[in-house]
Amino acid sequence: MNHILAFGHKNPDTDSICSSLAFAVLKTALGEETRAYRLGEVSKETSFVLNYFKTKTPPFLKTVSAQISDLTKIERKVIKQSDSLKVALDILTEENFSSLPVVDDKKHLKGMVHVSDIANAYLNLDHEDLFKKYGTTYENLKTVINGILVSGNYPNGFIQGTLRAVSELDSVVHGDIVVTTSMVDAIDKSIQAGASVIIVCCDKNDFISPRVGCDCAIIRVNAPLFKTVRLISQSISISSIMNQTNFYSFKTEDFLHDIKDIMKEASQTNFPVIHQNGEVYGTIRTKNLINFTRKKVALLDHNERTQSVDGLQDARILQVVDHHKFANFETNEPVKINAEAVGCTCTIVYGLYKEANIVPNKNISGLLMSAILSDTLIFKSPTCTEKDKEAVLELSKLCGVDNFEEYGMKMLIAGTSLDDMKPYDILHADMKEFNMSGFTVAIAQINTVDMIGALNRKEELLAVLSTEAKEQNYNLSILVITDIINSGSKVLIIGDYPQIVEKAFNTQIEDNTAWLPGVVSRKKQIVPFLMAATQSMEG
Repeated sequence: MNHILAFGHKNPDTDSICSSLAFAVLKTALGEETRAYRLGEVSKETSFVLNYFKTKTPPFLKTVSAQISDLTKIERKVIKQSDSLKVALDILTEENFSSLPVVDDKKHLKGMVHVSDIANAYLNLDHEDLFKKYGTTYENLKTVINGILVSGNYPNGFIQGTLRAVSELDSVVHGDIVVTTSMVDAIDKSIQAGASVIIVCCDKNDFISPRVGCDCAIIRVNAPLFKTVRLISQSISISSIMNQTNFYSFKTEDFLHDIKDIMKEASQTNFPVIHQNGEVYGTIRTKNLINFTRKKVALLDHNERTQSVDGLQDARILQVVDHHKFANFETNEPVKINAEAVGCTCTIVYGLYKEANIVPNKNISGLLMSAILSDTLIFKSPTCTEKDKEAVLELSKLCGVDNFEEYGMKMLIAGTSLDDMKPYDILHADMKEFNMSGFTVAIAQINTVDMIGALNRKEELLAVLSTEAKEQNYNLSILVITDIINSGSKVLIIGDYPQIVEKAFNTQIEDNTAWLPGVVSRKKQIVPFLMAATQSMEG
């Protein structure tokens, strides 16, 4: 995965999605392939925007944790079922392995062969029933003994006969394999008995041609008889000694943190890895897990790890584009940061387009404009700046929206109907978690034009807030229901420290609710005041 992954925060809003999409297009245009992702389901408002400007929803990204495919070193050696023991032994010795994956002709995993399997096979070998008990091919036999065809036609395919030594010439029958010395009588007798292959152990000068004519294949091997017999034992096929012992194998997309414990507890030392296409990708050992290529990421509209993708600690953060405060943001290497005190991340992204002298196309311009109108509530939010307004004026012309205020209201209305949303979905449409002076505070926000309808669901919303607070150990859980028309917010509060809200906004909580007139921005009008209140309580 060589491209940069650009994404906004969990429970994404319109700014989070649109800034990621626009940023990805810009970076790719600048020569760095970048793709946009989302960390959650898109809202109805965002869906309205994407449909209006004919843009596909970015794919979901669950985690950026390191995967097996990210490892910088992986062993590629495998052995085929039809290969000989000698081929396996050569690889095991050369690579200092204790085992190897065994594959078929399609490179699909069929099992594992261990040094102990080969050793056990040698201990029980009897050359008389070698080929009948274990089996191999004529091709393996010829390769292992490294012989020279002196005469006759060498057969191919699976060996059916029995291996006979020079002392067993009286037992040779049709199709047998005979190992002998240069004695011409032994060669002639083997030919007459119908041997399929005669292996003659001698050097070139000692070889004597047979006196009996035939098509029998005669192979000369420049090695002693007993050494040749041992070599022949190494010609048997791997498939004939494989046992059915269970073993662990992994897939290239498996995450390292998921397989570490398995590898630690398993009795095996080498673990086959299967590619998505079914082929064996290679073999890994525990020591291979140390070094991996970190996925390259860009964070849009957030910087806190609690709001970001799972596994971020394994990734390499290249860039952050955000309009929020930075809290406990640490990286292992320098990071490019584009942060401004504006109402929307897309305002910053549009500035990056202008810096690069690139004009966003119609659809991207529409996404940027929509996000700014959303985050600033069509300029009503106190977070709105002149730069946000100027960006919308320019982008509305580029995307062909003549009346951006009318468009913005349609967009907000499309996303504020709560009738078909479950309480859990309302709570998680845009929730962020904060650590405030030791207090864990969750703040969810949703905009609406139907405050009465939203408050009719107060009890079920409070019930979900309470459940979440208990499950996540929140000290305070708040749902901010923002009235777009009347520019204020009704807050629903659950937790052990409701006095934090009372102190922050100089208000009284009644029946777990309070009205905050003029408060529409979580970032500028809610979070700072809650933080100040918690700091005051701490002191």
